[in-house]
Amino acid sequence: MNVPLTTEILKDLKHKGYNILKSDNSVDDVIQHFVPTKVNDLWVFMSKFKEESATVVIEQILDVPDEVLEGKFLRVF
Repeated sequence: MNVPLTTEILKDLKHKGYNILKSDNSVDDVIQHFVPTKVNDLWVFMSKFKEESATVVIEQILDVPDEVLEGKFLRVF
């Protein structure tokens, strides 16, 4: 199930230990889809990317207003 991103959802994901919203989309794609992911070493994880990616660090977007957030994520139960 894909759910629109909101600040409330981001805070809940962070509380559950997720620190990355992983995406196979490029930064230029109009519609973004994310999968919440837990990574131990952020720098090792990010160094594996060979090109631009829409993957984001949850901590970096917690203060973004809901009306600016775009994309959907795969709901984690």
